[in-house]
Amino acid sequence: MTRTKWMRLGVRDPADILRWAGGQNTRQLDDFRYRLIHGREFVSFRMVPRYAIEIGTADIVVVAHVHAGKLQRLVAATRWIARRGARRAAGVMEMLKPRIALPRPGPTAELYDLPVRRARR
Repeated sequence: MTRTKWMRLGVRDPADILRWAGGQNTRQLDDFRYRLIHGREFVSFRMVPRYAIEIGTADIVVVAHVHAGKLQRLVAATRWIARRGARRAAGVMEMLKPRIALPRPGPTAELYDLPVRRARR
């Protein structure tokens, strides 16, 4: 069974990922995936080095993320505040909405057992 070693790599620029991979003693790079999650860039790829990692391990999967800059952090904080404000506003609107009350049932007629009238002969 071949195991895989996982590695996290934090960089300042997406181009740093390829520069780092080029500086390693790699034999093969493949399975590149680029994702943008909440405004943050993530790149993952499989790297097969020329050197032995561990017994049974043939490759390294690198998950690299780009550190957020000042502008990205400002945008993320603004979005978070806007979402939080929208949730609170929706909660206040829900509280202020008039509740629909079901009409109370009115008094019902009472039934009495009346004596049965006998027929006159």
